[in-house]
Amino acid sequence: MGILGWSYPVLSVKQAGSPFEASARHAIETKTYDYIIVGGGAAGCCLASRLSEDSSVSVLVLERGPVNDVWYSENPMISSNIYEKALAPPVVWTPSMPVEGANGRVVDILQAEALGGGSRVNAMLVTRGPVGDFDHWATLGHPSWGYESLKPYFSKTEKSLSHKNSAWRGSSGPFVNQTATIFFDVQHNVRTAAAALGLHNVSDFNDPDVPVDVCTMLDEAIDENMRRVSSYTAFVPAKLAYERRQRLKICPKAVGTRIDFEDGVAVGVVFESSDKSIPGTFYAREEGRLFSAPERLPLLSCYFLGDHLNEHGIKPVVDLPGVGTHLQDHIGIPLEYEVPIQDSVHHLLNSTWKGLFEFAKYMLGFKGVLGSTITPVSIFAHSTHLDDKTAAVLDPLPSTGDRPDVELMTIAYAATDAHVVPPGVGVFSLLLCNLQPKSLGSVRLASADPHARPNVDLGFLSVAADYVPLRKGVRLARRLAAQVAAQGYPLKDFLLPASEEDKDVDEFIREEFRTCYHYSSSCRMARREEGGVVDDELRVYGVRGLRVCDASVFPCIPSAHTMIPTITFAERCADLMKAAAKVQ
Repeated sequence: MGILGWSYPVLSVKQAGSPFEASARHAIETKTYDYIIVGGGAAGCCLASRLSEDSSVSVLVLERGPVNDVWYSENPMISSNIYEKALAPPVVWTPSMPVEGANGRVVDILQAEALGGGSRVNAMLVTRGPVGDFDHWATLGHPSWGYESLKPYFSKTEKSLSHKNSAWRGSSGPFVNQTATIFFDVQHNVRTAAAALGLHNVSDFNDPDVPVDVCTMLDEAIDENMRRVSSYTAFVPAKLAYERRQRLKICPKAVGTRIDFEDGVAVGVVFESSDKSIPGTFYAREEGRLFSAPERLPLLSCYFLGDHLNEHGIKPVVDLPGVGTHLQDHIGIPLEYEVPIQDSVHHLLNSTWKGLFEFAKYMLGFKGVLGSTITPVSIFAHSTHLDDKTAAVLDPLPSTGDRPDVELMTIAYAATDAHVVPPGVGVFSLLLCNLQPKSLGSVRLASADPHARPNVDLGFLSVAADYVPLRKGVRLARRLAAQVAAQGYPLKDFLLPASEEDKDVDEFIREEFRTCYHYSSSCRMARREEGGVVDDELRVYGVRGLRVCDASVFPCIPSAHTMIPTITFAERCADLMKAAAKVQ
């Protein structure tokens, strides 16, 4: 689409870099930039926008996928359909390594390859995470990443349409959001059922004073015109990209193959066409400021750092065993119920007329199912606060748990594609997540080929303690469903454990688990001797001029959806980089 009918301003790999030959010294005319950003995902787009606010600098963004600037990529529901290859931006599915803790099952790892990354296809949920998450990071030795330090950046990045008078919400940032709308009766019934179990009903989960055990309306990244707000549309939309085209260079369909180091300093990047449409290898150099490499998974860093590289014939620049370790994700357990098909998204897929009606309603500017997230309501709780038998919130509460460790997402659709939903049947899911997993996974190279997908071991259920909150979460879901049915709603069992006995629940968990696509902490901020990869300014240990800024640097995974914390890290990283440039 672009601005005023022009196409989105981009460079090809040939225009962005200079021809590169490994055997030759770099020519003096090598194309140079003040900042090179490898990976235009949720963090990369934000970082590029903030750094290019300075008209005196030049910024190059290399993104493996396309811009994908098409109308349906901004429709909330259509763009969230990651299984529809004809509509979604390029979504790459890669089989995980067999999960040893779960009968060797293999699940698909998702990577959204388009400018904006995962924010182009996710459920658009705007959750910062509880204060306890960030204060926990501070106790781990990162006081500058505690809640009080991050609070200004949370507000800076957003424009909240539904909480305009809130002291803790932003009103003028680029990332527009609003409270979601409920379109299905079953979700209204869940809110009533949750209250009966003692869960607080709150309207803003991002309130720093929100209780731990809540049923909450969620905020969705959707603007006034019912369009998806992604890191791409918020931070590098066509208008901004065109206005800054002299200093902000965006190169899609480019994959980095090597970071160039001189005397321990990152000085440039070697890259190629990701779809092989342009032959050859190209090189871009940075002019002595800072090089940043945000990635949706910390893959580029893995190519050049870490003690496992020798087996692939790659000589490490510095020995950082922590690279690619400590991978965390929120394991998801779908509990599903049959509901009247008219009360589910399945109605749109089974009825041509219903689908056309909702599409026409959206195109005419009336908010409906297509203009909303599929997950408007979630339940958060700490498992120690729940009664073992009834799942009701205990009174008085135990002193443990200043942040939730379980979430139940309410989804008016089947939350797994592993089971066929018969025609004419509607399904409602309670997707259970363990928000504070103890199990750790890893990211490792499959080969020395930079185009090859890595080996990702999610490590789910490798620590027995992870079963404890999941068992409590399963029982909470069953109590909620029973309460909904008791209210007169026609809810029937569809996909559930054989019983609530531990052995049946555990077997169900192992057979039905899925990823929630919240990959994080595999290049984490920690002391180097503790397996850390970056310091508190996100600088990679042992080299200069290289930072990593995305969810992979979280000290540990937050107890919420990860999009907003990721963007907030990029906001602060941009300030750190600007401050560093001033003293050089």
